Amino acid sequence: MGQTSARKEGKRMMRLFVALEPEPGVRQALADLQGRLRALGVTGRYLSPVHLHLTLAFIGMWPEDISGLLPPVRQPFSIALNGLGVFPEAKVLWAGVQPSQALSGLADHVRDALSAAGIPYDRKPFFPHMTLVRKPVLPERFQLEEVPIPPAVMTVRSVCLYRSEHTENGMAYTVIGRGMASGDIMVQ
Repeated sequence: MGQTSARKEGKRMMRLFVALEPEPGVRQALADLQGRLRALGVTGRYLSPVHLHLTLAFIGMWPEDISGLLPPVRQPFSIALNGLGVFPEAKVLWAGVQPSQALSGLADHVRDALSAAGIPYDRKPFFPHMTLVRKPVLPERFQLEEVPIPPAVMTVRSVCLYRSEHTENGMAYTVIGRGMASGDIMVQ
């Protein structure tokens, strides 16, 4: 069903994406990294640590009833933080995640499930990262590669369907569904 037909049927449109939710230890490591960046003079709009995530597929406007399409994680696997970078065109500073066959395979699996259901998504190549700062301003002579990355690893057990909403404090992200490793769907 396309965006136009959903509107005709009166369904509420939501801004959606599928992502990984950081475990508490990784979330804390990312918050510590944000603190380190602030201390080094990096300014911009810092994402609240509760809103950090690793996007697998950005959907955009769509009805929120697609939690049942979330594929399960076939076998849990680990991911680790790995470096910092900036996407100049998107104006974001991000923490990288070590690429792996398991992570790329999961992103492909999510995107295949969306395609099979006829749900459009942003088809940019998958690049594993978590946005830390929007519209960053880096101090003169600042070198991202000199910023130590906290050793943080997490086990991926589920993918999440997120809803994003504009608020007076920026974007807010809420998990509204989860595809679990067991294949069970948990709607929140």
